[in-house]
Amino acid sequence: MTIKHKSKKYELKNIVYKNVGKKFTKKHYLKPLGINEDVDIIDIEIMSRLGFENTNKEYTEVKKSNEKRNNITGTYE
Repeated sequence: MTIKHKSKKYELKNIVYKNVGKKFTKKHYLKPLGINEDVDIIDIEIMSRLGFENTNKEYTEVKKSNEKRNNITGTYE
């Protein structure tokens, strides 16, 4: 990824990035460069994709099991 801050270009390698616009806001990548504000993205080279974000907001219901476990072997009876 190539970013621009105050007419200087920086190249970041091997980062995980989620596209949220034309600004790069990850402070833990920018702090070692001495940058404390959002920067503009110039170019992105995609090495691999991680898939799609899970947009399901619902929760699954958990039910207690009525099965008894054997105290010695731990198997269900």
